[in-house]
Amino acid sequence: MGVTSASSKRSGTREWLFQRIANAAICLWAIVFISQVICVGASYEEWQQLFSPLWFKLYSSVTLLVICLNSVLAGWQIGTDYIKSPAMNGTYLLVVKAGSLIYALLGLYILWVL
Repeated sequence: MGVTSASSKRSGTREWLFQRIANAAICLWAIVFISQVICVGASYEEWQQLFSPLWFKLYSSVTLLVICLNSVLAGWQIGTDYIKSPAMNGTYLLVVKAGSLIYALLGLYILWVL
């Protein structure tokens, strides 16, 4: 994977498998979230109650981190497929990784602090 290895002798099976498992986990979280929203309601207090249980915070945090890792992998795939200049590719990957890190930190802050 572009995050862990720069070896060109890899087949990409691990990356493909990670993406499929990550996408399944994200879809499962969406199903749980939508079912919770349907059962809860739309007021601010009800939204606070939805995100207050520890299991839902942990589940959302893990899903958020999986989304961020998945976005870094997707960015690496796009960068290596379409950006041929090493300098531009490196800059692009830095922006993708920084954006994913900021997204993860803000999401975790919102989930656990606010």
